[in-house]
Order: sequence, then structure tokens, then C-alpha cells
Amino acid sequence: MVRAVPIFVALVLLAGAAPAAAQFGKVKAVPDTWMSVWIGGFHDPGNVSDDESNSRWDFGPALGGGAGLHHKLGSSLMAGLDVSFAPARYERTVRGDTAAIEESGRLATAMLSGRLRYGGGGDFSMYLTGGAGAFIYGLPALDRWDPDLALLAGAGLEYRAAPNKALFLEWGKYWTFHQHDGVQSNSPKHSALRVGGRFGW
Repeated sequence: MVRAVPIFVALVLLAGAAPAAAQFGKVKAVPDTWMSVWIGGFHDPGNVSDDESNSRWDFGPALGGGAGLHHKLGSSLMAGLDVSFAPARYERTVRGDTAAIEESGRLATAMLSGRLRYGGGGDFSMYLTGGAGAFIYGLPALDRWDPDLALLAGAGLEYRAAPNKALFLEWGKYWTFHQHDGVQSNSPKHSALRVGGRFGW
């Protein structure tokens, strides 16, 4: 995921090379609705203790992508939803057994989320992000799609290449509450890094 940082820098430099003539056109209003698309993934997926399968799932780093749709509320708040998906390898260890079984899985999210701009200047801005929704484990070997309650908190840096276009780099952490007969205190944490673009209208 460290590769996402130089990718973001390169995208900013390319966007800054837009024709200078565009600066002399009409000043466009900043759009209220924005769509985000990104690549990225989970660089610290963590592990999950699961009572139903009597096992522990240890996930490795996972690269994927996602999209979001947000609408402006007030001068600095955006609210909406986002989804993501990443194929992932993981090791499943049955309790009482020392041998781990390596399997293919899926990590997906569906979140109600928001962004709050709190700093920056000119074309650059910083923001806080947060949300709540579902963190979903896809486990073909167990024939399960397991959605868990999840909370998200993070921060990001955005570069406004044009009134209706932006590039961003964002880090976030998910707190998931793995369920079995209701929400328990079993709370895996997953860190994620994203780099992508936004388009407004």
C-alpha cells in the first residue's frame, strides 16, 4: 500500500499540467454532488475469531477498489455512501489445531459515510472521514457471506484539479463487531489506504 503515495503524487503533477488556457474561461461553481472511484486495499487486515466455524481467520494484505457517491451539506460537510471489494487470501485455523488452512476469500464494505473538510489552502484540502455500515467477509470454503456491523474513522488529502475534478489519498481504520447470537465484544480492526479521483456535477 506504500505504493499508493507516489501514485497520488504523480496524479497531482499530471493534473497540474492542464492547459493554462482553461484558467481564463468562466469560473465554474463547485458541484454539490460528487462520485469517487479508487484503488487501494487493506494493508493490516487483522484476524477474526469465529464461533460458528470454531476457527480463526487470519487475513493477509488485500488489493481492490471501490466507489462512493456523496452530496454537499453546508460549506464543508459531504454525506453519502460508499462500497468496496477486494479479493483476499487468508489462513483458517480450527481451534485446538495448530495447522492452518490457506484459502481464498473476499473483503467487502458498504458504508454510510461522510467527509468533513478542516484545513488546507488553495487547491489542496485536508478532511476527516467517518461512517457506519457493514464489513463483509466472503468465505467460499465455508459457503458464507458474513456481514458484520462496522465503524469507520480516517483522514485524507484532496487536490482539486478543476472545479469538478479532484484527486485524493485517504487512510482509514474499520472497527468490526463480529456477530454470533448478537453483537459481541469481538472487534477486529482493519486498516485501509485508498488513492483515486472524484468527479462532480
